[in-house]
Amino acid sequence: MTTTETPSNITSRPQPATDSRPGSNIILIGMAGSGKTTIGKALAHRLGLAHVDTDHLLEAWWGIQLQQLRDLLGLEGFLEAEKKCVQGLILEDCVISTGGSVVYRAEAMRALQALGPIIGLTAGFPAIAERIARNPHRGLAIAEGQTLEDLYRERQDLYQSWSDLCIATDTHPIAACVQTIEEWLHGQKEGPAERI
Repeated sequence: MTTTETPSNITSRPQPATDSRPGSNIILIGMAGSGKTTIGKALAHRLGLAHVDTDHLLEAWWGIQLQQLRDLLGLEGFLEAEKKCVQGLILEDCVISTGGSVVYRAEAMRALQALGPIIGLTAGFPAIAERIARNPHRGLAIAEGQTLEDLYRERQDLYQSWSDLCIATDTHPIAACVQTIEEWLHGQKEGPAERI
């Protein structure tokens, strides 16, 4: 797909011609319910890479479910645990699905940038709310008194600012999202901003 053929709802940050990042990993960020795990697994399969979910790493390390960990540590403690988990990643040839709150810690995001390009997965609030409602055990790093819609709005600029490529998962099937990421990885390392 060339830049002139790119749909108007794709954005990507131009990459320098001599990108110093190893690039052997692909990082997925986005709101809970945006499709990070689902698309991450499909992308890893398509590219022959391993899939790692940082939420699952946190659960394995602490031995409890994500929401229990959030409740145990409080919001700030949870964000620090998530940051330390991400900063400790030493991975190659992986698709890494992150927790939705990883964008709250710049140190965590810089650690992810060092591992490879960051793909932001987006969806409209109605789709996110419906997907989250289907999994009531999903852990959310949400402040007391904050609504899901507040959280959604608060994070959108953060996801956009850290993403090298943004893909709307509520308007494209999984296979199309995976194909777009693959094409971008193989041909769009540099060039104008894109959004899908």
